[in-house]
Order: sequence, then structure tokens, then C-alpha cells
Amino acid sequence: MDDLTELLSESPRDIRAIARWFDRVVDSAAKEVNRVFAVRRLAKGTRDAEPLPTDTRQLSSYRTRIGTMLEYAISTEVDKIIWAEAGDDYYFTFAVAHEYPDFYFRDDALARLLRIEMKAVDAESDEQAARFGVPTVHIEPENDLLLFVGWEWTPIHADGVEVGEYPHIFATLVVSADDLVKERDTRQLLLGGKIEGDKAYVKKRGKKDEFSLDPDNYGKLWRLIHGSRLERDDLSPGVQRFLNFLRTVDEHSPRNRFGS
Repeated sequence: MDDLTELLSESPRDIRAIARWFDRVVDSAAKEVNRVFAVRRLAKGTRDAEPLPTDTRQLSSYRTRIGTMLEYAISTEVDKIIWAEAGDDYYFTFAVAHEYPDFYFRDDALARLLRIEMKAVDAESDEQAARFGVPTVHIEPENDLLLFVGWEWTPIHADGVEVGEYPHIFATLVVSADDLVKERDTRQLLLGGKIEGDKAYVKKRGKKDEFSLDPDNYGKLWRLIHGSRLERDDLSPGVQRFLNFLRTVDEHSPRNRFGS
């Protein structure tokens, strides 16, 4: 923990280096979640015995439920690692209100040192299911991290027979929130839109100088980077790692959201 303590004491903070520190911890935490919590506590029968919801609203609801349980599991394992290394010097806590962010990293006086938002991405979900739409004006560049988890249903076998499935985490990522919101807002501007305060706007069709509120596309993960920038070599390291995460999710998905 000494390296993290040093990073936190710097002014200005290197939030990208802090993100890489947490990235390693979350990777270890996810492996432990897969080993015990997910395969035991989130296991269900086969699709024939216990079919998944198909109605759009029910699909969204169950994915939100799984995401919440993965938030609990991941954060619990992260806190175990931190506790083992630093005792009561640091805490990894939930935000108790339904608000941004999901977690706080605190010192021994419970002062908030970092803010962490988590997004759980089901490999089978459609493109619209995951987004990060927190307004840029609410982001604290030196303090905010984004934690992404990619998961998929994985079979459980007993005596060579498939008896059920569980949500297996196959990819994790922690990056600076500032990196992603800058890229998100670059896309909005390239599309001819604009950002004013905590609102994102798009041009009205056929109206040169008129704008309307963005119709919920702002912040969708697979639309966060403008298509013209996907192969650019000047993407920030965090954005490049995020793009690699999305491509990994696509490899586990029945559809390719990048269309290539």
C-alpha cells in the first residue's frame, strides 16, 4: 500500500497511475469472486429449467440485479485485499445513497480520498444496456475512477452433465473517469452537438443552429468514442485500455457492436 499512499499524497495526483494500481487489485478481486461467490451464490439452473427473462423491461431489471450483486462481491474482495495490506488505514466503502459514485476509498478518519463508479457489462446485452452519462461538471479529475466488469453466463457441470450456469467475470478495467468523459465530449462535439452545464445537446435535424437534448445516446459505452477516432494513435492510455475492454466484451458477445 506504500506506493498507493505515495500516489495519493502527490499534488497534483497522477490519477492514471492510481487507476493502474486499482486495476491490479480489481483483477485479483474478480478472480476470487469467480472462484467462490459467483459460482456458489449466483448459480442457477440450466436455461431449460430456469429460463432467463426475455421481456425488455425484465431483462434490464435482472441485469441490474446481477450488476448490484457483482458490485457487492467485487467491492468486498477489494476491501479484503486493502485490509490485509493496510489494516484500518484505508476503507473501500459503498455510497449509502443511490447516487454517483458507487464506492468511496477512505482514510482511517473516513475522509473520502477517491470516488469509484462501477459498470457491469453483460456480454449478451444489447448496445443500449450500458452507459456512463454522469455530467462532466460533476467529475473530479484527480479523484474519480471508473471500474468496468465484463461478465457472461458460464455452464456448471456435474459428472460431465451441464446442470446450470453462473455469471463469470472475464474482463475488468479501472481507468480515470476524466479520460473517458473528455473522449465522450469530444464525440459529442464531432457530431455537431454541444455541452452546456450538466446537459448534452444534439443538433435538430434540418435545423442549422437549433439544438435539442441528447436522446439518451450520450454516454453509451459503444458510442463513447467517435468512429473516426477508433484507430487513432493519440488516444489517451486510459481510453485505449477502455477500447480494448470493449473489444474483449465483443469477443464474448453474440454480436459485434463495432460492426467489423
